Amino acid sequence: MKVCLVQYNPFHPKVGILDAYNEVVESYHWGFLALGHQVERRINHFDPDALNIVFGFQIPMQLGLMPQFPDNTIFFNMERYAGVNLRGTAAEQLASRFQIWDYSRSNVDTWNALGPRFPAYHALTAYAPNLEKVPKGVEQDIDVLYYGNLTPDRVESLHKIAGLRRDLTGLSVMTLCNVWGRQRDEFIARAKVMVNFSRGNIFEIVRVSYLMANAKAVVCDYSEELEIEP
Repeated sequence: MKVCLVQYNPFHPKVGILDAYNEVVESYHWGFLALGHQVERRINHFDPDALNIVFGFQIPMQLGLMPQFPDNTIFFNMERYAGVNLRGTAAEQLASRFQIWDYSRSNVDTWNALGPRFPAYHALTAYAPNLEKVPKGVEQDIDVLYYGNLTPDRVESLHKIAGLRRDLTGLSVMTLCNVWGRQRDEFIARAKVMVNFSRGNIFEIVRVSYLMANAKAVVCDYSEELEIEP
């Protein structure tokens, strides 16, 4: 078995946005090994003679590379498709041939509405011990940290947070964009509180699960429509 991450984006080669999938890939790699499977991680490469679980299928799908994948390939979706009409899209063609795994129950319903070749599988995001990578015992000199894309509404919310008065200077708020891996973890270690903003109606379990695995406090926005696991 091969667990494959498509990490290179030819449309934005300097933006490592698919690095956001790394922790989920690592957790599944650990889980399959713990279950006794022979499994290997691959980056931007699949094995035509093995069972491949592919994260980040959007890039090969946009490049028209899907016919190269074996029919038994499993594609793992971590984007938001809940409530989206996928009829007539490349995603529908994907589901007509391959097995789909998805982190969101609402997304699974969207895939299954297409009448796919195989029913979409709800693959939960979970803790794994190899996710505990954030340094311990670091001085926490950042009050609030947010990492991710910045939109006007998020910038406004972060300004409001910065204005909350802890003392005469207010709160120190830091934002990170396109920072991943060890460098990002060093900033997480320095933060007292993490902020997560929900986009759409699905809770960002993929982002927050990594922070929870490292015992970080996370503040999230909430609405009654938000799909969040118990």
